Order: sequence, then structure tokens, then C-alpha cells
Amino acid sequence: ALINIGHGEGYGLPLFEAAYHGLPLITTSWSGQMDFICKPNKKGKQVPRIVKVDYDVNEVQKSAVWNGVIQADSKWAFARENSYKRALTECLEKETHYRNEAEGLKNYIRENFTDEIMYHQFSELVYGEELVVVDVQDLPKISIITSVYDGDDFIRPFLEDITSQTIFKDKCELILINANSPGNEEEVIQEYLDKYPNNIVYKHLEEDPGIYGVWNMGVEMATGEYLTNANLDDRKAINSLERHAVELFANDDVDLVYADSFITNTPNEKYENNTSKGQRYNFDSFSFESLLRGNMPHNNPMWKKDYHNKYGLFDTEYRSAGDWEMWLRGASQGAKFKKINQVLGLYYMNPTGISTNPD
Repeated sequence: ALINIGHGEGYGLPLFEAAYHGLPLITTSWSGQMDFICKPNKKGKQVPRIVKVDYDVNEVQKSAVWNGVIQADSKWAFARENSYKRALTECLEKETHYRNEAEGLKNYIRENFTDEIMYHQFSELVYGEELVVVDVQDLPKISIITSVYDGDDFIRPFLEDITSQTIFKDKCELILINANSPGNEEEVIQEYLDKYPNNIVYKHLEEDPGIYGVWNMGVEMATGEYLTNANLDDRKAINSLERHAVELFANDDVDLVYADSFITNTPNEKYENNTSKGQRYNFDSFSFESLLRGNMPHNNPMWKKDYHNKYGLFDTEYRSAGDWEMWLRGASQGAKFKKINQVLGLYYMNPTGISTNPD
């Protein structure tokens, strides 16, 4: 048997290992070990399967106080000496019974405390919510809407970045709309059209309808169930689209998901090798009040196409805040957003960008 009449050692790995290998346990029914020393009876009640030692719960001794670890006002279990002596004798006298109890507990632990189960429980506790396993093959099609205007300096690095996304070939269509750009982006775009004919759609306009006019056109052209926008001068973590899509797919009641972004002042950096030095957008979790304070979806949103059937298209009267207005319009009518607690984008603080140009 394993004898442990400590004051309470949290989870108690030695106890767990002993129980896992079918040793009878002589210990108290207190502290973290209660997670695994119990097995349900016929009525489903969790019952300790140990040679039980009675105890009292009292404050820790002053000599044991360890600031920040063992606080002066915390309490410990103190085994009762006579009960402990009785437990030793009882374990010998009823050896067959306690070996059978230990064998039953071993089988229960091996079935209910597997690596997979414990990792899942641990992950949910850390993450703060139930985790849903999603097969990437089950994800719906994603339409990426991009406005092309005066983007000669960004078009090739952008296309390299977006086509490197983990799910680009299998799950994405990139809608490139040229808003009558003065640049020469088409030569590079044609290269990628030839390389990804099944993934890239290109349209050249004779007049510039503004950023939100382009986005509205992209919404109408999109054949995916999920939509996102991608700016020529921003970059993404290689799994950004996949993480957004998985989160949206796993939450039926959520209309839009978003994530944090690093901020850089250097153009055409990759997410994986950036000089942001930790500077980032650390957005609030979703509430309508927090959305009033700032545009949390910012440059990293993904939303369900059905959102526009409910709340309309982007307001083309806005120059740089039409997306924020669009999200406020939906949220004010009950749309639900969700933050992904990861940094999945790289935002370039472009000195000549529409929303970042001081003029």
C-alpha cells in the first residue's frame, strides 16, 4: 500500500501513480486527491476507495508559513493518530477487500484519466470555455475581399502571404477588386491568377467607388459562407484564416470573430519575423459597450455572409469607419461577436493609409 497522511498535497502525483498501478491507499479524503481517489457507487455517488484516515482541518503551523505559497490564514488536514493506527491494522486484516477496491479504482482511473481526457480538461480550464474539436475539412468556403489601389509596393508580398495560409488552396477564394488603381499591380496579379486559377477572382473597375463600395461589391461576388477582408499592407499569421474559421464554425450563435494584431512601422514584414517588439492591439472581449469604445474587429474580422442579409451592406458614405459602423449596426440589433485570444495579424501603421494618414 501507499501511506500518505500529509497535510494535503494538492493533486498528489505519488498517490495518483500508486492508484494507477492498483496499490491500496492509506490516506485522508481531503484536498486535491479527491479528484481521483473516488469511484462512483451503484447510485452514482462518488465514494473514496481508500483505507480511510480521519482528520481535523486546522490552520497551518506558524513555522510552516511561506509567504506567497503557504498563507498564514490557510488550513491543512491533520490526521488523527488513533485513526491512522487503526487504518494500518485494518489494511492488513482486510487485505483482500482493499486490494479489490484498489483494483476497481485502478480500472476506473485508467478509463477516465487518460492523457487525452486530462489534456482536454486542462485546456478548457486554461482557455476558460468548452473546447470543440473541428475537422478542417468540415469548414465552409471563405471569401477574402481585397481592394487593390496604389498597391505596387505591397501586391507581391501580400499575395505571397495570403496564398501561404494553411487553408487557402482547399477552402478560400480571394476576390481582388481593382478600384481603377494608378499602379501596375495587374502584372503581379496575373502571375497568381495563373498559379491559383481556382482560388483567385479578379475584377477591374473603371471608377473608384471607395473602399466600402468595393467591399459591398466583394460581398455580392462572394461564393463563400464566411467573409473576411484583407488589406494589401497587412499580414497574417500562417494559420490566421483557419483559426478564425474554426472559431466561427464551432460557435453557431456567433456572427463574427476577431483577434489581436501586432503593430509594425516597417512595410512588408512577415508576421513570423516582425519588428513590432510586442507593440500590439490588445482588444477587449466583446460587448456592445466595448464596441462603442473602439473597433475591435479592426483588420482581423471574419463574419458569416448571412450577416448582411440581416443588417445590410457597408455604408459607402463613410471614408474610413464604415466597417466600424457596420459592426455597430449589427451589434445594436443583437449580432454576437467573439474574440479569439490570440495575436493572429500584423498591422502596418501605414503613413499614407486611409485610416492612418494624419491628413
